[in-house]
Amino acid sequence: MSEESFSEEKQPNKKSRNIKIGAVIAIIAVLGVIFIPKIWAKYNKKEVICLNGQTEIYDKYKDAVVLVKHTYAVEISIKGSKPFQLEVDESNLEEKTISGTGFFVSEDGKIVTNHHVAEPWLYGDDSTNSFTYLKDHIAGILPDSISEGDYKTFLEKNWNEYYSEEGEGEEESEDVVHETSAVDSSATVVAANDTEAIESSTTAEPTPAKEIKYISVDDITISFKSVEISVALHGSKEDWLKCKVYKIADGNEVDVAVLQLASETLPGSVRNIIDLDSAITDDAKIKPGTNAILIGYPMGMTLANTRTGIKVQVYEGQINKESDGVSIQYNVTSTHGASGSPVFNECGQLIAVNYAGYDAAQGYNFGIVAKHAAALVD
Repeated sequence: MSEESFSEEKQPNKKSRNIKIGAVIAIIAVLGVIFIPKIWAKYNKKEVICLNGQTEIYDKYKDAVVLVKHTYAVEISIKGSKPFQLEVDESNLEEKTISGTGFFVSEDGKIVTNHHVAEPWLYGDDSTNSFTYLKDHIAGILPDSISEGDYKTFLEKNWNEYYSEEGEGEEESEDVVHETSAVDSSATVVAANDTEAIESSTTAEPTPAKEIKYISVDDITISFKSVEISVALHGSKEDWLKCKVYKIADGNEVDVAVLQLASETLPGSVRNIIDLDSAITDDAKIKPGTNAILIGYPMGMTLANTRTGIKVQVYEGQINKESDGVSIQYNVTSTHGASGSPVFNECGQLIAVNYAGYDAAQGYNFGIVAKHAAALVD
């Protein structure tokens, strides 16, 4: 083999090797871009500056805590039709609005709150509502012959017929008995005078009414729909900013969810977000007897609304019980509307997301430990 042919044979192998080396370098670079910032953040966290009690904590984070308003409703689908809402005199079909609390945790407008604020129909009375009676109602008045485009109009127009038909049933049965006895009486008189007449009266058959086929209950699907989620900022005058659900914790035990502003931009009035990197994620550091400070909107607009705009509130208490890995107990004042409030230790580090309490008595309230919120946002 000549020297010239040998060099030509080796050239393709050199190019192939260079391509492989370039590919490896590219992969390492991509992985570096993804993982190096996370590793750096993990081992080079910002030094936590301990705030001096609830006044400083409130002053730093009051703008980051928002009042959440969630309006939702029931929607209906028949035979796989496009879902629609009914506007009728039926309390369980009316739109419902609940309030809660949330707090900003990122520069792109992510907000931590409770799962039961993001999807309220999965909790409380709504979660046990099978809608059987509503399906029976619809199936009792909607003929199978009605076209899909007319479902909503027909049901709204004839909604109360279901009740009137139920009431008329008993009255009609009495009328039928009365009419039957009258016919029998007159037949006796006719029989005494005209045999031919009675024969014609007894052989005549009434014209049968055309039977109406109604929609089957199995063809009806009823579910909940989020109509609008919005938040109001501390100091605003009911200027509601629209949100969307970003992420929800798996299962029902961890009652945490993340919303995000539709604009995906942190409002200019929010000076400090609540830093999840400095949150207490080690349950052993959440000690019973230490202070717990909650910033939120208990009672929703009832307490939040003032002459100068919406105002967030701060409450202080103590941790009463060790974490069980999911929740902690504290005696901080809390009630409906404060769901999703941040709960801090006395340094201003997030320790929990408020989520539950007892209506019958104050002082027995619970929060999901902060590590679950941090994991959900990551």
